[in-house]
Amino acid sequence: MAEGQVYFAKSDGVLVLQFEGEIRYTLAPPLDRFLDIQFADGTLQSVCVDLNRVTAIDSTGIGLLAKTAKLLKHNSEEKPVLFSSNDEINELLGAVCLDSYCIIVQGIAEPVSLESLPEYVADESEMADTILEAHRILCELSEDNRVQFQNVVDALERERH
Repeated sequence: MAEGQVYFAKSDGVLVLQFEGEIRYTLAPPLDRFLDIQFADGTLQSVCVDLNRVTAIDSTGIGLLAKTAKLLKHNSEEKPVLFSSNDEINELLGAVCLDSYCIIVQGIAEPVSLESLPEYVADESEMADTILEAHRILCELSEDNRVQFQNVVDALERERH
């Protein structure tokens, strides 16, 4: 299960996301667009993310998890619940301080009927913008993150101009 996939379900103000495989920057634009649409009307009150089938996640993917936390806090003051029984993934989430912005549960999420994320093909410019935004949000989480990711933000900003 190499290439990553994202599935979702939404009902009564609750969004469930399930990530599978390798969650890389190439999945960022469709996921980012989907999140923007889901949060646009302000009705989402809760988000659950199942990471149990994730084999790898890059900094852009983690940045989009952080964006989810930021958007949810704006709507409801709640924290997203991340389900992950993978110690390596949990350690990574803790290392970038995501555990301060999300509730991480070591366990299995209750199964629900899911749909594939809508297909969306971004151009190179949109891909770069999405990656840049994800890394800016990571920098906001902690001073250590700012030190670790600011060079990525600076390089992407230089590329954009």
